[in-house]
Amino acid sequence: MPAPTAPLFGFVLGIAFAWAASEELQRSAGTGGASRSHILVTLFSLLCFAPVSVYFLAFVPDWSYAYLVDPERLPNFVDLGLALLDAASVPAGFALAARAAGAKRLGSLLRLAAAPGLLALAFLVVCLPRLGVHATFAQYHGDFGTRSVAGSPLGYALLWMAAVLGGAIAWTIYCLRAIASGTKRG
Repeated sequence: MPAPTAPLFGFVLGIAFAWAASEELQRSAGTGGASRSHILVTLFSLLCFAPVSVYFLAFVPDWSYAYLVDPERLPNFVDLGLALLDAASVPAGFALAARAAGAKRLGSLLRLAAAPGLLALAFLVVCLPRLGVHATFAQYHGDFGTRSVAGSPLGYALLWMAAVLGGAIAWTIYCLRAIASGTKRG
């Protein structure tokens, strides 16, 4: 996942998780502290979302930055900061959307998700030709040694990580709804 879009996507994903947990959030509105749903979302972020996002930042940083900046020239704290931002983005989106989700205000959630969602989409649309290339920063700008992402190790990693992330998202939504139905009975 491209480095600039990962925290934005994570934030929107947190909002979607809040909507999936709306029943439980509605019931635990006045209890204070972290809900079981928030703990589950935080675990999802730490164990799945952040590792998937950081994988590309660690192993193909040139592609991850869409060949816009040379990762060799960036200070090390930039990658660390992005990794921490990726890990925090999903729980942050969930926390900011929890009150509106508990009140079942879909319009508020959509407004909250609109700006980061549109920014991520705009970046992907603008950089799509760049993201279809597997190369280093020097190769991309020197127009030598580039190849298509399709059929490359990067392409296979993208497919695998998308499948893992998609499955983890589906499982998390299932668990969030199970938590909500468990609180209904209790």
